[in-house]
Amino acid sequence: MRRRNMRATTETTTAADQEGLYAPGVDHYTSPQRRDAVKQLWEEPVTFKILEYALSQLPRGKRLSVMDIGCGAGEGLHLLKALRATRSVPDLPRLTYRGLDLDEGLLKLAARTHHDEDDAQFWHGDIRTDIPEEPFDMYLSCGVPYSHLSADELLDTLTRLFKRVSRHKAQSVVVIDVLGRYSLEWVPNWGRARWPYRMSFFHSEQQADDVLMTFWDAQALTTCVRTASASAGCRVSQQQLFDRSVMVGRHTATGQFNPKLSPYRLLVNRLENGMPVATDELRMPEVPDEAPDSIRMFYSGFGHRWNAVLDYMSQRSRDLEPAVAGPMLARGLRAVEHTMASGLGAGHSLTAVITLDGRQ
Repeated sequence: MRRRNMRATTETTTAADQEGLYAPGVDHYTSPQRRDAVKQLWEEPVTFKILEYALSQLPRGKRLSVMDIGCGAGEGLHLLKALRATRSVPDLPRLTYRGLDLDEGLLKLAARTHHDEDDAQFWHGDIRTDIPEEPFDMYLSCGVPYSHLSADELLDTLTRLFKRVSRHKAQSVVVIDVLGRYSLEWVPNWGRARWPYRMSFFHSEQQADDVLMTFWDAQALTTCVRTASASAGCRVSQQQLFDRSVMVGRHTATGQFNPKLSPYRLLVNRLENGMPVATDELRMPEVPDEAPDSIRMFYSGFGHRWNAVLDYMSQRSRDLEPAVAGPMLARGLRAVEHTMASGLGAGHSLTAVITLDGRQ
Protein backbone atom coordinates (compact mmCIF):
# COMPACT_ATOMS: atom_id res chain seq x y z
CA MET A 1 0.00 0.00 0.00
CA ARG A 2 1.19 3.53 -0.76
CA ARG A 3 1.17 5.10 2.69
CA ARG A 4 2.25 8.55 1.63
CA ASN A 5 1.28 10.70 4.59
CA MET A 6 0.07 14.21 3.71
CA ARG A 7 1.50 16.52 6.35
CA ALA A 8 0.20 19.98 7.16
CA THR A 9 1.90 22.90 5.40
CA THR A 10 1.34 26.63 5.21
CA GLU A 11 1.42 26.79 1.42
CA THR A 12 -1.69 27.77 -0.51
CA THR A 13 -3.50 25.30 -2.72
CA THR A 14 -2.30 25.61 -6.31
CA ALA A 15 -3.95 24.57 -9.56
CA ALA A 16 -1.61 21.58 -9.68
CA ASP A 17 -3.07 20.38 -6.38
CA GLN A 18 -6.55 20.37 -7.91
CA GLU A 19 -6.11 18.15 -10.93
CA GLY A 20 -8.15 15.25 -9.56
CA LEU A 21 -11.79 14.41 -9.85
CA TYR A 22 -12.62 16.53 -6.82
CA ALA A 23 -10.67 19.61 -7.89
CA PRO A 24 -13.72 21.87 -7.23
CA GLY A 25 -14.14 20.07 -3.91
CA VAL A 26 -11.23 21.96 -2.37
CA ASP A 27 -13.12 25.20 -3.01
CA HIS A 28 -16.36 23.65 -1.79
CA TYR A 29 -15.00 22.39 1.52
CA THR A 30 -13.47 25.77 2.32
CA SER A 31 -16.59 27.74 1.37
CA PRO A 32 -18.72 29.16 4.20
CA GLN A 33 -21.76 28.58 1.98
CA ARG A 34 -21.38 24.81 2.26
CA ARG A 35 -22.88 24.67 5.74
CA ASP A 36 -26.26 26.17 4.93
CA ALA A 37 -29.23 25.89 7.27
CA VAL A 38 -30.30 22.57 5.74
CA LYS A 39 -26.90 21.02 6.31
CA GLN A 40 -26.75 22.19 9.90
CA LEU A 41 -30.35 21.46 10.93
CA TRP A 42 -31.46 18.66 8.59
CA GLU A 43 -28.42 16.68 7.49
CA GLU A 44 -25.84 16.87 10.26
CA PRO A 45 -28.25 15.60 12.96
CA VAL A 46 -28.79 12.46 10.83
CA THR A 47 -25.04 12.06 10.36
CA PHE A 48 -24.47 12.37 14.11
CA LYS A 49 -27.22 9.81 14.71
CA ILE A 50 -25.42 7.41 12.36
CA LEU A 51 -22.10 7.93 14.12
CA GLU A 52 -23.64 7.62 17.57
CA TYR A 53 -25.24 4.32 16.57
CA ALA A 54 -21.98 3.04 15.06
CA LEU A 55 -20.03 3.92 18.21
CA SER A 56 -22.66 2.24 20.39
CA GLN A 57 -21.84 -1.06 18.67
CA LEU A 58 -18.23 -1.01 19.89
CA PRO A 59 -16.92 -1.84 23.36
CA ARG A 60 -15.53 1.18 25.18
CA GLY A 61 -11.76 1.33 25.40
CA LYS A 62 -9.00 3.82 26.02
CA ARG A 63 -8.56 4.48 22.31
CA LEU A 64 -10.71 4.24 19.21
CA SER A 65 -8.97 3.39 15.94
CA VAL A 66 -10.71 4.77 12.85
CA MET A 67 -9.95 4.11 9.19
CA ASP A 68 -11.77 6.77 7.14
CA ILE A 69 -12.19 5.30 3.66
CA GLY A 70 -12.42 7.96 0.96
CA CYS A 71 -11.75 10.58 3.62
CA GLY A 72 -11.61 13.58 1.25
CA ALA A 73 -10.99 16.75 3.27
CA GLY A 74 -11.27 14.91 6.60
CA GLU A 75 -14.96 15.51 7.19
CA GLY A 76 -15.20 12.26 9.16
CA LEU A 77 -12.59 13.42 11.65
CA HIS A 78 -14.36 16.78 11.95
CA LEU A 79 -17.62 14.99 12.79
CA LEU A 80 -16.00 12.74 15.39
CA LYS A 81 -14.36 15.78 17.02
CA ALA A 82 -17.75 17.53 17.05
CA LEU A 83 -19.26 14.55 18.89
CA ARG A 84 -16.58 14.87 21.54
CA ALA A 85 -16.99 18.66 21.78
CA THR A 86 -20.76 18.39 22.28
CA ARG A 87 -20.41 15.33 24.53
CA SER A 88 -23.09 13.59 22.49
CA VAL A 89 -21.28 10.30 23.07
CA PRO A 90 -20.28 9.87 26.73
CA ASP A 91 -16.63 8.96 27.28
CA LEU A 92 -15.68 9.00 23.61
CA PRO A 93 -12.11 7.64 23.72
CA ARG A 94 -9.01 9.19 22.20
CA LEU A 95 -8.76 8.70 18.45
CA THR A 96 -6.22 6.96 16.30
CA TYR A 97 -7.35 8.24 12.91
CA ARG A 98 -6.16 7.29 9.43
CA GLY A 99 -7.73 8.78 6.30
CA LEU A 100 -7.35 7.26 2.83
CA ASP A 101 -8.15 9.03 -0.45
CA LEU A 102 -6.93 9.35 -4.04
CA ASP A 103 -7.30 13.12 -4.35
CA GLU A 104 -4.14 14.88 -3.25
CA GLY A 105 -5.71 18.33 -3.16
CA LEU A 106 -8.34 17.20 -0.64
CA LEU A 107 -5.73 15.29 1.37
CA LYS A 108 -3.56 18.40 1.68
CA LEU A 109 -6.58 20.39 2.78
CA ALA A 110 -7.38 17.69 5.37
CA ALA A 111 -3.83 17.76 6.72
CA ARG A 112 -3.90 21.55 7.05
CA THR A 113 -7.32 21.55 8.67
CA HIS A 114 -6.45 18.87 11.23
CA HIS A 115 -2.78 19.71 11.82
CA ASP A 116 -3.38 19.94 15.58
CA GLU A 117 -4.39 16.29 15.92
CA ASP A 118 -1.60 14.24 17.52
CA ASP A 119 -2.61 10.92 15.99
CA ALA A 120 -4.24 11.75 12.65
CA GLN A 121 -2.66 10.86 9.32
CA PHE A 122 -3.91 11.16 5.76
CA TRP A 123 -2.71 8.58 3.24
CA HIS A 124 -2.82 8.67 -0.53
CA GLY A 125 -4.33 5.43 -1.84
CA ASP A 126 -7.15 3.62 -3.61
CA ILE A 127 -10.01 2.28 -1.49
CA ARG A 128 -10.21 -0.78 -3.75
CA THR A 129 -6.65 -1.94 -3.09
CA ASP A 130 -4.96 0.11 -0.38
CA ILE A 131 -6.96 -0.45 2.80
CA PRO A 132 -4.28 -1.47 5.34
CA GLU A 133 -4.00 -4.98 6.71
CA GLU A 134 -4.09 -4.06 10.40
CA PRO A 135 -7.60 -4.02 11.88
CA PHE A 136 -9.45 -0.88 12.97
CA ASP A 137 -12.37 -0.50 15.37
CA MET A 138 -14.31 1.53 12.82
CA TYR A 139 -14.10 1.69 9.04
CA LEU A 140 -15.80 5.01 8.43
CA SER A 141 -17.05 6.55 5.20
CA CYS A 142 -18.98 9.73 4.48
CA GLY A 143 -19.49 11.69 1.28
CA VAL A 144 -20.55 8.54 -0.65
CA PRO A 145 -17.04 7.31 -1.64
CA TYR A 146 -18.24 3.75 -2.23
CA SER A 147 -20.59 4.93 -4.98
CA HIS A 148 -17.53 5.49 -7.16
CA LEU A 149 -17.20 1.70 -7.32
CA SER A 150 -19.22 -0.61 -9.52
CA ALA A 151 -21.33 -3.24 -7.78
CA ASP A 152 -18.66 -5.88 -8.43
CA GLU A 153 -15.91 -3.57 -7.15
CA LEU A 154 -17.83 -2.85 -3.96
CA LEU A 155 -18.37 -6.57 -3.40
CA ASP A 156 -14.64 -7.27 -3.87
CA THR A 157 -13.65 -4.34 -1.64
CA LEU A 158 -15.98 -5.34 1.18
CA THR A 159 -14.93 -8.99 0.92
CA ARG A 160 -11.27 -8.03 1.35
CA LEU A 161 -12.10 -5.70 4.22
CA PHE A 162 -14.23 -8.34 5.98
CA LYS A 163 -11.45 -10.91 5.52
CA ARG A 164 -9.07 -8.58 7.38
CA VAL A 165 -11.47 -8.43 10.30
CA SER A 166 -11.89 -12.22 10.25
CA ARG A 167 -8.14 -12.93 10.05
CA HIS A 168 -7.48 -10.77 13.09
CA LYS A 169 -10.49 -12.23 14.95
CA ALA A 170 -11.57 -8.67 15.55
CA GLN A 171 -14.82 -6.84 16.20
CA SER A 172 -15.34 -3.85 13.93
CA VAL A 173 -18.02 -1.52 12.64
CA VAL A 174 -18.12 -0.66 8.94
CA VAL A 175 -20.00 2.45 7.81
CA ILE A 176 -20.90 2.22 4.11
CA ASP A 177 -22.07 5.53 2.64
CA VAL A 178 -23.50 5.48 -0.92
CA LEU A 179 -25.92 7.42 -3.10
CA GLY A 180 -29.55 6.40 -2.67
CA ARG A 181 -31.04 4.94 -5.85
CA TYR A 182 -34.58 6.23 -5.35
CA SER A 183 -33.99 9.85 -4.38
CA LEU A 184 -36.49 12.29 -5.86
CA GLU A 185 -33.48 14.20 -7.22
CA TRP A 186 -33.02 11.70 -10.07
CA VAL A 187 -36.40 10.12 -10.78
CA PRO A 188 -35.65 9.92 -14.56
CA ASN A 189 -32.69 7.64 -13.73
CA TRP A 190 -34.46 5.29 -11.32
CA GLY A 191 -34.33 2.52 -13.92
CA ARG A 192 -30.51 2.42 -13.82
CA ALA A 193 -28.20 1.52 -10.96
CA ARG A 194 -25.07 3.18 -12.46
CA TRP A 195 -24.96 6.33 -14.54
CA PRO A 196 -22.92 9.53 -15.14
CA TYR A 197 -23.25 11.85 -12.16
CA ARG A 198 -21.88 15.34 -11.58
CA MET A 199 -21.39 17.14 -8.28
CA SER A 200 -22.53 20.42 -9.76
CA PHE A 201 -23.59 21.68 -6.34
CA PHE A 202 -19.96 22.40 -5.38
CA HIS A 203 -19.37 26.00 -4.34
CA SER A 204 -16.58 26.58 -6.85
CA GLU A 205 -15.89 28.43 -10.06
CA GLN A 206 -14.32 25.24 -11.39
CA GLN A 207 -16.69 22.87 -13.15
CA ALA A 208 -17.10 19.34 -11.83
CA ASP A 209 -16.78 16.51 -14.34
CA ASP A 210 -19.23 13.71 -15.05
CA VAL A 211 -18.23 10.44 -13.41
CA LEU A 212 -19.91 7.04 -13.35
CA MET A 213 -21.49 6.43 -9.95
CA THR A 214 -23.47 3.51 -8.53
CA PHE A 215 -26.79 4.10 -6.77
CA TRP A 216 -28.06 1.68 -4.13
CA ASP A 217 -31.29 0.67 -2.48
CA ALA A 218 -31.62 -1.29 0.76
CA GLN A 219 -32.13 -4.69 -0.85
CA ALA A 220 -29.16 -4.45 -3.22
CA LEU A 221 -26.79 -3.11 -0.55
CA THR A 222 -27.88 -5.72 1.99
CA THR A 223 -27.33 -8.50 -0.57
CA CYS A 224 -23.85 -7.15 -1.31
CA VAL A 225 -22.95 -7.07 2.39
CA ARG A 226 -24.27 -10.58 3.01
CA THR A 227 -22.42 -12.00 0.03
CA ALA A 228 -19.18 -10.34 1.11
CA SER A 229 -19.49 -11.56 4.69
CA ALA A 230 -20.22 -15.13 3.56
CA SER A 231 -17.20 -15.12 1.23
CA ALA A 232 -15.00 -13.70 3.97
CA GLY A 233 -16.25 -15.99 6.72
CA CYS A 234 -17.01 -12.98 8.89
CA ARG A 235 -20.32 -12.77 10.71
CA VAL A 236 -22.56 -9.71 10.45
CA SER A 237 -24.07 -9.45 13.90
CA GLN A 238 -26.03 -6.26 13.25
CA GLN A 239 -27.02 -4.03 10.33
CA GLN A 240 -28.84 -0.71 10.38
CA LEU A 241 -29.73 1.43 7.35
CA PHE A 242 -30.25 5.19 7.28
CA ASP A 243 -31.59 7.55 4.60
CA ARG A 244 -30.32 11.12 4.59
CA SER A 245 -31.86 14.10 2.74
CA VAL A 246 -35.13 12.71 1.41
CA MET A 247 -36.57 16.09 0.44
CA VAL A 248 -33.61 18.45 0.68
CA GLY A 249 -30.75 16.85 -1.27
CA ARG A 250 -28.42 19.32 -2.95
CA HIS A 251 -29.63 18.42 -6.45
CA THR A 252 -33.15 19.57 -5.61
CA ALA A 253 -31.49 23.00 -5.83
CA THR A 254 -29.52 22.37 -9.05
CA GLY A 255 -32.38 20.59 -10.86
CA GLN A 256 -29.72 18.88 -12.94
CA PHE A 257 -31.16 15.36 -12.92
CA ASN A 258 -34.85 16.07 -12.30
CA PRO A 259 -35.68 19.54 -13.63
CA LYS A 260 -39.40 19.07 -12.85
CA LEU A 261 -38.69 18.93 -9.12
CA SER A 262 -39.27 21.98 -6.92
CA PRO A 263 -36.02 23.43 -5.53
CA TYR A 264 -36.84 22.12 -2.06
CA ARG A 265 -33.43 22.79 -0.54
CA LEU A 266 -33.53 26.46 -1.58
CA LEU A 267 -37.09 26.80 -0.34
CA VAL A 268 -36.40 25.16 3.02
CA ASN A 269 -33.30 27.30 3.50
CA ARG A 270 -35.53 30.33 2.99
CA LEU A 271 -37.97 29.04 5.59
CA GLU A 272 -35.19 28.39 8.09
CA ASN A 273 -33.93 31.93 7.51
CA GLY A 274 -37.35 33.50 8.06
CA MET A 275 -38.13 34.34 4.45
CA PRO A 276 -41.57 33.92 2.81
CA VAL A 277 -42.19 30.79 0.71
CA ALA A 278 -45.37 29.79 -1.16
CA THR A 279 -46.70 26.62 0.46
CA ASP A 280 -47.71 25.07 -2.87
CA GLU A 281 -44.07 25.07 -3.98
CA LEU A 282 -43.24 22.72 -1.10
CA ARG A 283 -45.83 20.05 -1.81
CA MET A 284 -44.74 16.46 -2.30
CA PRO A 285 -44.55 15.39 -5.96
CA GLU A 286 -46.07 12.25 -7.45
CA VAL A 287 -43.90 9.15 -7.63
CA PRO A 288 -43.81 7.08 -10.86
CA ASP A 289 -46.09 4.03 -10.90
CA GLU A 290 -43.23 1.81 -12.11
CA ALA A 291 -41.27 2.41 -8.90
CA PRO A 292 -40.84 -0.67 -6.66
CA ASP A 293 -43.75 -1.27 -4.31
CA SER A 294 -41.73 -0.52 -1.20
CA ILE A 295 -40.64 2.84 -2.62
CA ARG A 296 -44.16 3.84 -3.69
CA MET A 297 -45.53 2.87 -0.27
CA PHE A 298 -42.82 4.84 1.49
CA TYR A 299 -43.37 8.00 -0.54
CA SER A 300 -47.15 7.68 -0.16
CA GLY A 301 -46.92 7.69 3.63
CA PHE A 302 -44.16 10.28 3.68
CA GLY A 303 -46.03 12.59 1.30
CA HIS A 304 -49.23 12.33 3.33
CA ARG A 305 -47.43 13.49 6.49
CA TRP A 306 -45.38 16.14 4.66
CA ASN A 307 -48.42 17.72 3.00
CA ALA A 308 -50.43 17.50 6.23
CA VAL A 309 -47.80 19.63 7.95
CA LEU A 310 -48.02 22.16 5.13
CA ASP A 311 -51.83 22.33 5.42
CA TYR A 312 -51.83 22.62 9.20
CA MET A 313 -49.09 25.20 9.45
CA SER A 314 -50.43 27.34 6.60
CA GLN A 315 -53.67 27.75 8.55
CA ARG A 316 -52.07 28.24 11.96
CA SER A 317 -49.41 30.72 10.86
CA ARG A 318 -51.53 32.79 8.49
CA ASP A 319 -51.24 35.94 10.62
CA LEU A 320 -47.61 35.48 11.63
CA GLU A 321 -44.63 37.26 10.18
CA PRO A 322 -42.38 35.15 7.88
CA ALA A 323 -39.55 35.49 10.41
CA VAL A 324 -41.69 33.47 12.83
CA ALA A 325 -43.82 31.35 10.49
CA GLY A 326 -40.93 30.17 8.30
CA PRO A 327 -38.85 28.46 11.01
CA MET A 328 -42.04 26.99 12.52
CA LEU A 329 -42.99 25.36 9.23
CA ALA A 330 -39.40 24.23 8.62
CA ARG A 331 -39.31 22.58 12.04
CA GLY A 332 -42.50 20.66 11.30
CA LEU A 333 -41.25 19.46 7.92
CA ARG A 334 -37.89 18.56 9.43
CA ALA A 335 -39.63 16.36 11.97
CA VAL A 336 -41.31 14.44 9.15
CA GLU A 337 -37.98 13.86 7.43
CA HIS A 338 -36.19 12.80 10.58
CA THR A 339 -38.89 10.44 11.85
CA MET A 340 -40.08 8.83 8.62
CA ALA A 341 -36.86 8.16 6.67
CA SER A 342 -36.70 4.37 6.56
CA GLY A 343 -33.33 3.42 5.09
CA LEU A 344 -34.71 2.19 1.76
CA GLY A 345 -32.43 4.24 -0.47
CA ALA A 346 -35.00 7.02 -0.88
CA GLY A 347 -32.68 9.82 0.21
CA HIS A 348 -29.74 11.56 -1.41
CA SER A 349 -27.52 9.12 0.44
CA LEU A 350 -28.00 5.69 1.99
CA THR A 351 -25.78 4.62 4.88
CA ALA A 352 -25.37 1.10 6.23
CA VAL A 353 -23.80 0.54 9.62
CA ILE A 354 -22.48 -3.02 9.69
CA THR A 355 -21.31 -4.63 12.93
CA LEU A 356 -18.80 -7.39 12.20
CA ASP A 357 -17.67 -10.12 14.54
CA GLY A 358 -14.62 -11.98 13.27
CA ARG A 359 -14.19 -13.83 16.56
CA GLN A 360 -15.35 -17.24 15.33
